[in-house]
Amino acid sequence: MVSLKHLISLLVFEVVAILPVILIIYWGHKFAGGFSWVEKSFNKFNYHPVFMIIGFVFVMGHSVISFRILPLGHRTKKYIHASMNIIAAIFVIAGLVTVFQFHAEHEFPDLYSTHSWLGLATVSLFFLQLLGGLSIFQDLVKGANDEVRGAYKPWHVVAGISMVTLVAVSICTGIQEKYLFMKNDNFSATAYTMNFLALSIFMWVFTVIYILVAVEKQTPQDPENEVVSFDNNDIDNKAHDD
Repeated sequence: MVSLKHLISLLVFEVVAILPVILIIYWGHKFAGGFSWVEKSFNKFNYHPVFMIIGFVFVMGHSVISFRILPLGHRTKKYIHASMNIIAAIFVIAGLVTVFQFHAEHEFPDLYSTHSWLGLATVSLFFLQLLGGLSIFQDLVKGANDEVRGAYKPWHVVAGISMVTLVAVSICTGIQEKYLFMKNDNFSATAYTMNFLALSIFMWVFTVIYILVAVEKQTPQDPENEVVSFDNNDIDNKAHDD
């Protein structure tokens, strides 16, 4: 039985996860000239923030909270978690291809700004997390026993929470950078839209971290996932939690 706390947390998350997607698409259509994949079109860049926000905020966000929110068996949640991260990776790669193509077509320099450096750090950590998770928790590497998983789990969890924060900082620095490039008036509709987008990202981070810290997991016991703890005191499932 899903508790009221879980339902409310999920509802709030869905709102703060979809809101940035709506705002960035609205910004692209209303204030940035729309979207175009035509070579050397300046509107090609507008796909970059859309792909990144969909990948990191919406899809990866669902992946991060899946272990806390979903009232499913642990093994099922593992597959959902991994699948959503792979989908997020597709969007992230599309976002990277977009921005590097755009820079190449217009002979703009790459990786010179604070946003690009933070973005590179975020993407690197994301793919390291994806590789580590698939290798150790999805049994792609033979020999990744319960002891190895238990040792790796704290690093995986901390890196995941850190990545949520990095995503927010990267997006907000990107918003500020793009706003300065557009040279709009301080109190223009564009400014308000981008400011609301930044606030929605902040609300997303707060909600995700709240769910990770304050919402209890609802996982029916999977007998096949039980493992005897290393000190032989009781059944310890922590090695399988992620």
